[in-house]
Amino acid sequence: MFITSLRVKFSIFFGMAFLFVMALWYQSDKIITEKQNERAKNETMLFIQSILPNYTTGNINAVTLAMKKFGYIRLIAMPRNYKIIDSRNDDMLGVKIFRTKTTIGFSVNYFGDNFIVAKDIESDFWEENRLKVFFFPIMFILGVLYVISFTLLNPLNKLGYAIKEFAKGKYDRDLKTNRKDEIGDLIRAFNFMGEKIFKMLKSRELILRNIGHELKTPLAKMKLILALEKNKTQEFKKLERYVGDMQKISDNMLEFERVNSGNIVITSEEFLSETLIFEALSSFFDEESNISVNFGKNFSISGDLRLLSVALKNLVENGLKYSKDGRVYIESIENRIIVKNKGDRLEHDINYYLEPFCRDSSHSAVSGHGLGLSIVSEILFLHHYRLEYSYENDCHIFSLEF
Repeated sequence: MFITSLRVKFSIFFGMAFLFVMALWYQSDKIITEKQNERAKNETMLFIQSILPNYTTGNINAVTLAMKKFGYIRLIAMPRNYKIIDSRNDDMLGVKIFRTKTTIGFSVNYFGDNFIVAKDIESDFWEENRLKVFFFPIMFILGVLYVISFTLLNPLNKLGYAIKEFAKGKYDRDLKTNRKDEIGDLIRAFNFMGEKIFKMLKSRELILRNIGHELKTPLAKMKLILALEKNKTQEFKKLERYVGDMQKISDNMLEFERVNSGNIVITSEEFLSETLIFEALSSFFDEESNISVNFGKNFSISGDLRLLSVALKNLVENGLKYSKDGRVYIESIENRIIVKNKGDRLEHDINYYLEPFCRDSSHSAVSGHGLGLSIVSEILFLHHYRLEYSYENDCHIFSLEF
């Protein structure tokens, strides 16, 4: 997480750029200083060579006139904080050229006589400040770019957070922005997309909710009429099965509305895993022969028995719907209830099917609206339990983790 952060990457990049500019500044200043010292040393050496004949012959007046002409003054001792930039020695004569921050000079030692002179270095504003004039704008531009990059990242971070919330089902997120650039356009496009999806889902939920409520009464009347019929033909039995399927779809719609309303109250009770399995399978009278159950070792579960049985029942219904051999296998082991069925690999990641109304295109001929797994996911989320999925040996394996 730390390495992939754009803030960290920008900080590292600009830090490296800043250090590079500082190193370049230091090296350039060092090279220029060395060239200045070399030039000053050469000029001073030429002056020394011009006065040495007079100095060695004792013509001090000529030496003094030359010193005044070139701006030198004689010193009693070496100045403070001087630095030797060149020195030459032989048996009779020793010459040292030195420099301070503001002066340059030399000392001549001739048979024990020490002659020290110095002059002020002529100041040239451009020569002294050209590096600052060149590098300060570069550092200023780097600083401005650094601030701009972080200014750009702030709305992107907000957008990233909103997208994560969007992925969790919070479709009504609305980001405020006054930006007129591409990032502003991106945020407005996200708001527009979120609004459209939110309205679309609300419309579909409203339609399904109304359909579920409207179907409840006629379905009850149809079941009553079919139940009162004594001489049931094969067609009547088929009709009973179709009415039962419609009842399951209607129940799923109403359960989806109830779970997603936010007003649901979860009862907390203790029961065994086999109790949950029996409760979930209580409505599968006609499919008993297609369901294999291995109760395994019983374990205790805490939660709403009715809601959790709805979740398990939906997994079993899905397994029966989409099973290649028409069979579903239920197993209870180690605080898990596993539901398996044979089938083709899913077209998308499992998270795709946990959203309402999401199904594979190949399942369009199978009755349903893609609400089953969404209801399972929501019920487990309310209980703080997990739904795990895997595909092994041509089998879909759903596991309720308690």
